Amino acid sequence: MANGIQFTRDLYRKIKSMNRDEMERTVNNIYEMGAKDALENAVIDLDMDKLRTELGTVSGIGEKRLEQIMEIIQKNIADADNNGTKAELLYEENPERER
Repeated sequence: MANGIQFTRDLYRKIKSMNRDEMERTVNNIYEMGAKDALENAVIDLDMDKLRTELGTVSGIGEKRLEQIMEIIQKNIADADNNGTKAELLYEENPERER
């Protein structure tokens, strides 16, 4: 449904002639199509290097704890991918760190 609904004169006439039940079903169908489209096209745009840098500035978080936090974040993003949400992870070039 990326192109949306084309609101033609014919569609307008059909909507105008609908009773309450027909209109309710139509509106619910349109809502469901939009919700499905939103889920299929949802993207998480997350810069992992920036996140890592900012988390590293928190007092009391050392390198080991930071690695644990990053692993948890990556696991949750992978779980979101499996549930239909697309995640785009951005990494700056950092050859010293494995990904």
